[in-house]
Amino acid sequence: MEISLEHRQIIEDIIRKNPRLSGNEDLFEDFCSETIKRSLSVFSSINDVNNLEVYLSKISSSAILEVLRSSGRLKRINKKYQKINEMPISPTGVYNINNDGELVYDIPDDSANFEEKIILQEDIQRIRDIIVQIDMREKAKKYRDIYFLRYIKGLKQAEISKELAISQGEVSKRLIDLVSKIKEAYNKN
Repeated sequence: MEISLEHRQIIEDIIRKNPRLSGNEDLFEDFCSETIKRSLSVFSSINDVNNLEVYLSKISSSAILEVLRSSGRLKRINKKYQKINEMPISPTGVYNINNDGELVYDIPDDSANFEEKIILQEDIQRIRDIIVQIDMREKAKKYRDIYFLRYIKGLKQAEISKELAISQGEVSKRLIDLVSKIKEAYNKN
């Protein structure tokens, strides 16, 4: 079942008003997609716009929490959700691909001292090596391609889905799996 443009607009407006959107604008489309997926049955059963907005507001809140949780930006601790401070791989860095097709990072950070830069570069290299190893073990899942398209090129899940000819749900699942596998491998050492 497809939703109408009016329903899509209502969902987008509700999500824009949600305070959790602040600082997570890059996940706006993911918030909308998850809310739409969870709302399909509501559209056919409720005709009153005011009641619809109340239900959609509740549905969008839980959808937003789920997207934030699955993307690693929120964690439930002691029955409360707490924001996770992400360590970006390199928001100001330069990404290159060497002759072997490997990602190479150069991180200019004037505020960090020399030792901190070395440690950060080593951590990034370690994460890159983990991604390469995971991709080599599970070539069919295209983890390296998904990582590159999402975090280096900055494509949204829908764009990655089209690029790799897999469903958007599969892209989301593989991103979650990849992050989990990176964390597991990183914490082993």
